[in-house]
Amino acid sequence: MKKYKLGEIKQKFANLINLKKQKFYVVAAAVVILVVMMVGLITNPPDNSVWLTKNEIVNTFAAHGLTLAKDSSKNPADYAIGGIEPAIFGFNDYDGTLYLYIFDSLDKTNSKIHLWPFGISEKIEFDGSITTYDSKNVSIFLEAPFGNGDTLDANAYSEFGKLESLISDTVFRYLNDGKTVVYSGESEHWRGTYTLKYYNNPITDENGTLHMDTYHWNTYQLAYIGDDLEKVVDNIAFEYDQGFSGTGVILNDEGIANLEGSGGNGGGANPPQDVSLTVKWNGQEESFVLQP
Repeated sequence: MKKYKLGEIKQKFANLINLKKQKFYVVAAAVVILVVMMVGLITNPPDNSVWLTKNEIVNTFAAHGLTLAKDSSKNPADYAIGGIEPAIFGFNDYDGTLYLYIFDSLDKTNSKIHLWPFGISEKIEFDGSITTYDSKNVSIFLEAPFGNGDTLDANAYSEFGKLESLISDTVFRYLNDGKTVVYSGESEHWRGTYTLKYYNNPITDENGTLHMDTYHWNTYQLAYIGDDLEKVVDNIAFEYDQGFSGTGVILNDEGIANLEGSGGNGGGANPPQDVSLTVKWNGQEESFVLQP
């Protein structure tokens, strides 16, 4: 069976990892927490329904193919962050361990996630590599059944990659109430696609002030639909009116270029009605509109 080094496999699987661009980190070196940033004061009445409980998370995971079982082999106190002990679970159908850190206030959510693990007194050593997912008042750690430098066969990593992707999709769609809007359009020679993934959640702090936890992620695709692909040179230039542009686009054998994605906290709360795209190539230029 073909063997892979962990670093090589990470790159192969990177495009399958969804939302918030969860990153694969080795805890022995450092764990970087994707901080949930609460921004944008608003004045609507507080809505505490967005706060997540352990049962809600467990039931949500189970409803989407991730049945959890309590792991009694680990002591939650050994993994506490700022006095918050995680609920620790294994999976019925996958290898890996899940740690649920549930914070009961916005202040704790911000400060404890942000400061950990940089406070010397609270560094935690995990046995395997860690992937993190954040939602509202919860930080979710997925511990792999392997660590830095381990050699894995293709099937073992594929199974764990499937688990990462499933958790990522579940957190985005069902815990963060994420939405996806796909815009597409065509000209005589080109087809463009713009995909926006986002969420916009209200979080009430200890003073009753409402904040918005927002995130967006954009991806773009450009495809040549003319009948002379072999004549299209590599110095293709494009410009989306979303502030994304580039030159030197290289098409694959099917005439498709998956362009770089981008995103971060904030934005995405008000998707545009349409998106304009201009493509320049071989001394020609076409502009057209993409719609959902």
